[in-house]
Amino acid sequence: MNKVWSESYPIHTYELDRRQKVSIHAVCSYLIDTAGHHVHELGFSIPQLLEKRRSWFFSRFLLRLEAYPGWRDTITVETWPPGSQKLLALREWRLLCGGETIGAGTSGWLMIDIEKRRPLRPESYPEWKQFIHPERIVVHSFGRLPSIDASAVLSGKREFSVRFDDVDLNGHANYLCYIDWILESLPPELRQQRELAELEVHFLREANYAEKVISCSTRIGKTRIHPITVRSRQDAIAEEYLHAVVLQRPGCEAVRARTVWKQPR
Repeated sequence: MNKVWSESYPIHTYELDRRQKVSIHAVCSYLIDTAGHHVHELGFSIPQLLEKRRSWFFSRFLLRLEAYPGWRDTITVETWPPGSQKLLALREWRLLCGGETIGAGTSGWLMIDIEKRRPLRPESYPEWKQFIHPERIVVHSFGRLPSIDASAVLSGKREFSVRFDDVDLNGHANYLCYIDWILESLPPELRQQRELAELEVHFLREANYAEKVISCSTRIGKTRIHPITVRSRQDAIAEEYLHAVVLQRPGCEAVRARTVWKQPR
């Protein structure tokens, strides 16, 4: 049993963005892939839990990136569960390229009884503590993100429909769809001129097949970048945005998010 799981991902041409750097979509898919492989080895993957009428719900996510490798580079992802925070089972990630740390992430997951639709404490499984590697690479409380005020000036607003191929094995839109929707609401010039330094997502409700969702964003102002390594720039200033993905059901927020955008290296 490996308490820390590691996998390497060569970057393919179809995983590049318009800057010829690895896309955020690809990086996030590496993270969820390593997490899935690790929990399967531990006996807690979604297919294994579904046999017990249980599943995981991705609740909180924070990713910080310092560099974006390009085509034919290889990103190595290390991941482990460091413990729990109230009902959340925590999971950490470290991203490396060429032996150097280029990113770090943390997340919180809810184990759900799918018949009662209620969360369960991970500690209810006696074997859970055997899997813990207590290192926190990103210490974060996951305090609730603010909503976008009705009077806020929006930076962008887009409407989407949940496609059949967006639906995952839990029966609702895959978490990568929400991240794509969040980023699509931003001004194109921002994404052309800057790169994402930090992404925080709070998943609140499920979006189901054929549902309409509205994604919007608003600029908060300037902020400082959180350093990942001792060589990180301590004084870098970046642009910060708030995001919301709202279902067309009245008053139903599916996601709240926050992004931070820096000048490219």
